Amino acid sequence: MAEHDATPNRPVAIDGRSAEKPVGMPVGAILSRLRFENRWTLAEVSRRTGVSISALSKIENNQSTPAYSVLVRLADGLGIDFADLIGSSTQKFASAARVITRAGEGTTYVNKMGAYEALASGLAAKSMQPMVIDIPKRTGNAKTVRSAHRAEEFVYVLDGEVTFFMEPYTPVVLKTGDSVYFDGASEHGFSSNSDKIARILSICLERPASAAHSGEDTA
Repeated sequence: MAEHDATPNRPVAIDGRSAEKPVGMPVGAILSRLRFENRWTLAEVSRRTGVSISALSKIENNQSTPAYSVLVRLADGLGIDFADLIGSSTQKFASAARVITRAGEGTTYVNKMGAYEALASGLAAKSMQPMVIDIPKRTGNAKTVRSAHRAEEFVYVLDGEVTFFMEPYTPVVLKTGDSVYFDGASEHGFSSNSDKIARILSICLERPASAAHSGEDTA
């Protein structure tokens, strides 16, 4: 549960409910509602975000889950906050704002990259997006899921060992306690090097009007 301070009144979530804890809503449901409220066609949303019509349709129908980079493009193009897109925003960052996220109680969502836990997810209009990500082991000859988004990114390995892929560099192994700071606009990805799930802390400082994108619209 995220604890919110420095607000005289209880914040209200975007679905109108009291927001004592962040509750993630399916991205597809939020996207569908935004289209309905703004009378946008899929073509209009595609024009605004750069995400293909077919990918948007799959997201709305819960046939696929968007990569983080796609979520950023959707938020940028539709003029909403990333936290609102994952259904957890309850207050905006302001002077003396403070949000505490207890262990394991961030807003979660899953895609092919891994299982994400968005921290401080109830706080919108913040400059950084902190996330804990569980990275699955790459199986067989499966290609590591790559992402690209216009951001500075810092990653710290919390548990396990991962291979970090980033264009144009040779893949490098990062062990528990290792970290990397890099340009998120370059295609990058991670895979666990053992039979166990690895865990990383990722903090992204997104740049306005993101133009970079992942190789796939969904992941």
